[in-house]
Amino acid sequence: SSGINAEWPLRPGKKLSTDNSVLLKELDVMHSAMSDLHKRYDRARGIINQMKKREDTLEEEIRQCQEELRNSEENCRYISKTCDDKLEEANTRIDMIKQETEKGTIMMEASIKRLELECKSWHSKFLDKESSEKELIAICDSLMGVKEQEMDEEQ
Repeated sequence: SSGINAEWPLRPGKKLSTDNSVLLKELDVMHSAMSDLHKRYDRARGIINQMKKREDTLEEEIRQCQEELRNSEENCRYISKTCDDKLEEANTRIDMIKQETEKGTIMMEASIKRLELECKSWHSKFLDKESSEKELIAICDSLMGVKEQEMDEEQ
C-alpha cells in the first residue's frame, strides 16, 4: 500500500466526494472529541482551582489554629507561673503566720506558767499569814489568859 488509491484515476469525482464526506465526518468527530476534551479540561481546571482555593483556605485556617494554639500555650504558661508565684507567696505567708502563732503560743504559755507560780506564791503567803495570825491569836489568848490569872491571883 503505497498510499495511492488505485481507483482514484478511474473515478475521481465519486471518490473525492466520499473522501470529503468521510473527512468531514472525521473532522466533526474530532471537533466533538476536542470539544469534549476542552470541556473536561475546563471542568478539571475548575475543580483544581476550587481545590487550590480550598487548600489555601485550609492552610490559612491551620495557620490561625497554630497561632491560637501558641497564644493559648503562652497564656497557660503565664497563668501557671502566676499561680506558682501566688502559691509560693501564700506558703511563705502561712509559714510566717505559723511562726508568729508558735511564738505567741509560747509567750502565752510562759505567761500562764508565771501567773500560776505567782498565784501559788500568793496562796502560800496567804496560808503563812493565816497560820501566823492563828499563832498570834493563840499567843494573845495565852497572854490574856495569863494576865487574867494574874489579875485573879491579885484579887
